[in-house]
Amino acid sequence: MQKNEKTLTPAAQFLIRTMLDPILLYTTLIMSVLMYHYYDKSMLQFVVASYVVTYVLFRLFDFMNKRKLIGGVLYLFAGYLFYLAAVHFGRRGWDYYEEVLKTKNISYGLWFITPQLALDYNIWYSWLTFALFSFFMASVIYYFTRIRYRIFMGFLIFIIPFLIYGKEYEKMPVIFIIMLAASYIAVMVYCRQLHHTGSVVIVKQRDILTSSGVFLVIMTIVASIMPKPVVKENREAIENFIAAERFTDRLVASLSGFRGSTNGSQFRNISSDTLLYVADATEGLRFKTRTFSEYDYDFDSWSAYKRDSETTLENQRLPLDIAETGATVDAILYVASLDSSFAKKYGLEKYAGKELEKPEVRELGLISVFETGDRVPVPQFAQTFTAASHEGKYSYIPTGVVAADDSIKYEDGFRFEYSADTYFTNPENKAVIDILDKTDYKELLSEAIVILEDNMFEDDDDATYSKCSACRRRLKNERSEYDSAEEYELDYDKKVKIKELADEITKGKTTDYDKAKALEMYFFNNDYIYDLSYVKTEGENVENFLFVTHRGVCYEYATAMVMLARASGIPARFCEGYNMQNRQNSGKYKGQYAITAKDSHGYPELYIKGFGWVSFEPTITSGEIQEEVERGNATHKLSTAGIVILVIALFALLIYICSPYIIDRVFLRVNRKRRPSEAAIAVMRRICRLYGLGKVCTAGEVTAAVMERCGVDISTTAALFDAAAYGGVELNDNAREKVLADYTAAYQALIELKKKQRKIFRTKS
Repeated sequence: MQKNEKTLTPAAQFLIRTMLDPILLYTTLIMSVLMYHYYDKSMLQFVVASYVVTYVLFRLFDFMNKRKLIGGVLYLFAGYLFYLAAVHFGRRGWDYYEEVLKTKNISYGLWFITPQLALDYNIWYSWLTFALFSFFMASVIYYFTRIRYRIFMGFLIFIIPFLIYGKEYEKMPVIFIIMLAASYIAVMVYCRQLHHTGSVVIVKQRDILTSSGVFLVIMTIVASIMPKPVVKENREAIENFIAAERFTDRLVASLSGFRGSTNGSQFRNISSDTLLYVADATEGLRFKTRTFSEYDYDFDSWSAYKRDSETTLENQRLPLDIAETGATVDAILYVASLDSSFAKKYGLEKYAGKELEKPEVRELGLISVFETGDRVPVPQFAQTFTAASHEGKYSYIPTGVVAADDSIKYEDGFRFEYSADTYFTNPENKAVIDILDKTDYKELLSEAIVILEDNMFEDDDDATYSKCSACRRRLKNERSEYDSAEEYELDYDKKVKIKELADEITKGKTTDYDKAKALEMYFFNNDYIYDLSYVKTEGENVENFLFVTHRGVCYEYATAMVMLARASGIPARFCEGYNMQNRQNSGKYKGQYAITAKDSHGYPELYIKGFGWVSFEPTITSGEIQEEVERGNATHKLSTAGIVILVIALFALLIYICSPYIIDRVFLRVNRKRRPSEAAIAVMRRICRLYGLGKVCTAGEVTAAVMERCGVDISTTAALFDAAAYGGVELNDNAREKVLADYTAAYQALIELKKKQRKIFRTKS
């Protein structure tokens, strides 16, 4: 029966056996899940690298089993090579912060224990992690499966990915959980039941695989269709035990100042209710901690310009002046009162010398209940940083950010004065801002400064001098701010589609403020969806959000509005901070507003001539958010995964049930088109496989076995097979029909025999 049998070469058999090794695939899966945590956009690279590196290491371990001494030396040498690679990656990673990211250097140890959303992505540190984990995982998994199988050690290895995700309170994708669990069970079955050893040879390995597979499929279907109770994640007990969540949030807060860029990952990954601040306030507010001015379309990330981090006032004592609402307009109107030609030129005669109505100035008390780094959250429209219990000095960044000279501690308190968000609701205020918007603003500021300088020394009136001096200082600061805004915050990379959309949205709007409000409302009126579960694919950026997906979180909404504003000629920047909107219902701080880790928020600021920087809220915060939150609970995710698994399992079960019939039909169809001699040889081999007969059996032995087992005579096929395979006789079409008829009879008899045996088994049971 072996003559003319097409067999693979030993080398090919070795490659197939080793490349499809279940332990190799399991190790690759664990490494891939681990590296997805560090950088999901390079997932394919890490999968390929994991497979190749693990394959090479496994061949080294195989060699070690045969040549203990030489193999041990080679293992130490391989470990040394991985060490050198790790050192190289570590050095490149250290330099990467200065050379590429332009931020402070961070050691690998600190980077590793820090949630990735708190830092810029460092590709070299990711490869360093890969080098360390790949050598460790390959070594321990191989040892505790191939050399000395230990269930407990296998379980400890299995939970390592869950610990890595858990340390940062990151939710592992459900598909990974399913794949890891299924692979772990498969490896246990393989190691305990299907693994050949020197003393144990699995004769019916296929039968064990088939029964195990069918059992797994059936249990999957049962688990998928069984009713499930509603489950909401509650980590309180375990978090109180290991304090992982608080440790994570502490690192996020304390190291966020090291980031020179942001890609919005923190707005998806933090779902923690850990309390960071409480506020004695009368209303919900937005707070600012960082600003970013440069957007990269290729990486969908924001970077900080020098002006976003450069301090102008360092180590200042309090109170610290931040801004004064309406101060610029008041200074311009004062100039109009000094020079009638200026007032007439810019259409300000009606308002010359008039002080516009100012919004109510309110106070805010903020208490830190967590170590949150060195950034003091600054409320929107803040005017003065009045007091703090925190012992230290402060630096002011002109973008409206305040940094302490050391880390903010537990129960440090801060007080601010801020103006209510009512300036533009006053018709007169809005009218003056609209007038200024239609002027050549740079020219207006320059002329106003000259007029103030001329009037400062016209008489000896100290009051006039002081007033002119203060207004001159205010307008010089305004001109500098406006120049910087035009230089840094108008770039949108000349994207034509964004420009066309911006023009369409703002059509008919004549002032920057009206355009800004139109852009803000665009997302509410055009079916954009706030979706915490949406995972962007590599290459997606703000254009995809605007024109394709319409799905995202605050990062996408804010980025989109900034780009649309810039395309409309309005300077704009991306801000990070918190969105405070809920009060504490119980506990020590009951009744006070709360800022938690999941209140992290991104929003746009736009520059309005005559007023300054104004924050807007394009992010949809209506019923869609609650819907998405509900979608994010454990029950929904498991139910969704269950539906997918159910469909796959049913399909697999259907294929398994129908496969004998399908294979039989395909076999008959193919052999009716073959040459008669080839069909005779194929039929005899097929009968041998169906009846479990070895390749060394003769045609006569096969005939006897089939007759004994099922009572079917295939002697005609046996004679034709010998003539074709050994005699070199070319058979005719009539002979092909005879062998196919014998095959059909043998196949049907075998099916009937198995049905009868199953019936007898059930009767005895």
